[in-house]
Amino acid sequence: MLLSREHHTGLLTVWKIRQGLRLNISTERIADFIINGFECEEEPHFCEEEQLLFPLLPEQLDLRLNAEADHAAIRKIVAVLHQTARISVEDIEAFANLLEAHIRFEERILFPYIEKEVAPDVLEKIGYKLSVDHEHKVSFEWEDAFWLKPKQTI
Repeated sequence: MLLSREHHTGLLTVWKIRQGLRLNISTERIADFIINGFECEEEPHFCEEEQLLFPLLPEQLDLRLNAEADHAAIRKIVAVLHQTARISVEDIEAFANLLEAHIRFEERILFPYIEKEVAPDVLEKIGYKLSVDHEHKVSFEWEDAFWLKPKQTI
């Protein structure tokens, strides 16, 4: 499923953020990456889930409520990063930790539940819609590869 492929990209984002923190990269550089990546990748992904998958579930189902709460919390952290002049390591870590936990929740719990509860033909139609939409999607490219160790000169 395309959404799972995007989850892999999200986990790679988390890895890059954590690498940047390990390398003591400025929080401003990492926040820039988070903000731009969120706008280009995660926000459209969240919208797809909210428009195509979540309506398949009962409104008061805990799994749906948890996923929606995660989306809101992640958006809130990104808004804080956007508005804060002095970005803390804790803010960056909070984003990475929540994004990773959310992806793991969806992959291990929410998506298997949806696959079990929703008719295969409905899921097939959603898959087709996603594949058509994704044909025109531009992937997020970030030139500042802060997560890579600088080459040592001899």
